[in-house]
Parts: sequence; structure tokens; C-alpha cells
Amino acid sequence: MAIISIPNSIGGVSIPGNIINGPLSALFGNKYDITNLKYPRDLESATKGHIVKIAINEVQPTGYQEGKEYNLNSVGSGIVNSVTSFLSNGKKDDGSTKFNLSLEPSKKKLAATISLYMPDTVTFTYDATWSETSMVDVAKKTLENIGGSAGKAIASTVESNATKLALKSQGIAINPNQQLLFEGLSLKTYQLAFTFTPYSRQEAEAVKQIVKLFRYHAAPQITTTGAGMFFVPPSTFDLDFLFNGQKNPYVTKVTESVIESIDVNYSPNGWAAHDNGAPVQTTLTINFKEIELVDKDKIQAGY
Repeated sequence: MAIISIPNSIGGVSIPGNIINGPLSALFGNKYDITNLKYPRDLESATKGHIVKIAINEVQPTGYQEGKEYNLNSVGSGIVNSVTSFLSNGKKDDGSTKFNLSLEPSKKKLAATISLYMPDTVTFTYDATWSETSMVDVAKKTLENIGGSAGKAIASTVESNATKLALKSQGIAINPNQQLLFEGLSLKTYQLAFTFTPYSRQEAEAVKQIVKLFRYHAAPQITTTGAGMFFVPPSTFDLDFLFNGQKNPYVTKVTESVIESIDVNYSPNGWAAHDNGAPVQTTLTINFKEIELVDKDKIQAGY
């Protein structure tokens, strides 16, 4: 486990524990320290060269101040200003408009990194939305909308039971002429599933902190003002799949992501615990979703 800790000695002189944990503890800590956790103990060894490195980005609300009162009118005007700013930033010199694929919180802070072994389950899901459309239905709708009363009469006749029966008697039927239309691309999702079997008390504590850190950063923060009316969104995650310290070109890269769901199982093979209460084994399944669409250009770039 690699955790940044407060030193217990300076220049070979031991610091009493009550000073480190007492009123003077701030002198020995740093508010900019980043938590770094890893599992298992032999990560980055010759047999554990495949690593998932996860950087956690905590959202920092730029327009929110603790203790300030907010109401829906002020929030609404803020949203209008944000959208106006977004649109104006999309203007190019030639006067045309180029839109970004997502509206991102403008300020984030690296809060922690977690390095884990490459799990047994690494599943990516790519979805696109297509819809079936009948050209006969399109023609009917067109007649109904622009053909007046005569058009509506023709449209109602096209697929009336009488028409269908008449055609059936001649051994034919109306061809609906189905067409498949592309409607859009879904944001890519992927799942990572880990199994933790701590080797020592220290490693059991590391597993506890890793699970808690994922749960913590997957949750929003309810603001203390405005009667708890607002959320600070959950953190985002940057993942790198490494092999011997370098990005593995054989595993697709992922864009910045959020956690959709977390499944923690403290008894995957029936409940069993050490003498201090720590589970013998814990499984952690995390479902991520990217916050940016991946098109052909990004796939060519390795995403």
C-alpha cells in the first residue's frame, strides 16, 4: 500500500504521536497532498506488470460559495450566462459555430490516484441508436399534414382493413418499405471487476480505503446553503491501462469517465473474516461511463 503519511521524525529526532495528532498536526501535513493507494503488494513486479491506474478528479464548483444564499432565479440567470458563454466560445473567426461534444465543469482538482492489478473482467460496450421507419407511414403522415381533407382521406384509405382485404384477395399486400435510420451514438460504458484477498492487516486496511474512496467519489455533495437544494456533482475518473509502466496499445484508451454503479460483495464465497473483523475476500465491480462521445477520429487515436 502506498499512502502519503505524516512523518514521525525530523532530522532523526522522533516526533511524539500526540503532537502529530494534536493541535500542531497542521504543521506536519499538506493540504495539497494527494492520496495514492495500490493493490496488491507486489504490483509492478515482474508478475504484475499489467496495471490499471485511476486518477480521481474532484469537481470544484466555480460559482458556488459556502454560506451564500441562492435561489432558483439567480441559478437560472447563471445557467443562461453559462450557455451564452458556451455558445460564444464556440464561435470561430469565420463566423461559423463549432459545438463541443459536452459541457464540462470548468474546474477540477486531482484528489487521489489508485493503482490496481489488471482485473479478470474488462468489458467495453459500444451502443448506437437506430430506428425502423416505414416509408408508407412517412407518406401517410405527409398526406395528413399537407394534403388537406383529401390527403387525410387518402392516408386513411392506404392501410384501411378494406384495402388490405381487397389486396389479399389478389394475393398481394402493402410493402411497408422499412428503412433503418441512424439516430445517434450512446456514450461508451465499461466494467471493471476486482477481487481483493488481503495478505496482511495493512493490506486489508488498503482494501477498505480503496473501496471507500470509490464510493466517496461516486457520490455527490449536498450543499449546506439553499436548504440543500443543490448538488456538487460526483468526481470524474481518468483511467490508463499500463504494461511495464507504459500505456498498453492493445487495450482501448478511455476518455474521462464517471461511475454509474458500484457493487461491493464482502462475502463472494460465503462470509469469512479475520480476527479483527476484516473480510477474507472482497469483490468490487465498477461500471463506468465516458462523458465524451467517441467517433471515428477518436477511435483512430486509440479510443
